[in-house]
Amino acid sequence: MVSGTHSIRARASTAALRYGPRLPRSFYARPTLTVAQDLLGKVLLYDGPQGRRAARLVEVEAYHGTRDPASHAFRGPTPRTEVMFGRPGHAYVYLSHGVWFCMNVVAHPAGVPGAVLLRGAEPLEGFADGARLTGPGLLGRAFALSTAHCGADLVRSELQLRHAPPVPPRLVVRGPRIGLSEGPTSARPWRLWVRDSPGVSR
Repeated sequence: MVSGTHSIRARASTAALRYGPRLPRSFYARPTLTVAQDLLGKVLLYDGPQGRRAARLVEVEAYHGTRDPASHAFRGPTPRTEVMFGRPGHAYVYLSHGVWFCMNVVAHPAGVPGAVLLRGAEPLEGFADGARLTGPGLLGRAFALSTAHCGADLVRSELQLRHAPPVPPRLVVRGPRIGLSEGPTSARPWRLWVRDSPGVSR
């Protein structure tokens, strides 16, 4: 038990040295769109069974809960989506089309459910040469995520987000989210990405 604890602490220490500190709970307890923009450039890191994997986030989408028909939280809490109504700073992972595990970051002020879909990233550590993290499904597969990670506390668990320098505003592009049916919020510019990044899905 002691050696295991020492190993966890050692991994946490090396992550902080290389990637910056873990993002605190207060980072996520803000308006969803604000968190989405600030996630660009941050590092998604997972110390999983197959070793450490880390990538720089370059594409995200904001989903505004009960105000947004495109959000899984729009119709209220269900066993699948209840994490989106809970404490900010947790992972919401769902299965898409029976194939792809997609990760969201629960991010919202008190009493207003919301989450940010992680759509694209640039590999930093732990991936094979040529690994593609362009699109939420490929990102989830590259990190070996599944619904078992749904509810993971990003502030305390091995799945986490690390601080990194912000992306300059001139490099941040905004547009409509991808793959949505036409609706009241489908044209809103709630998809954000880093201009000219190879990790952007399209």
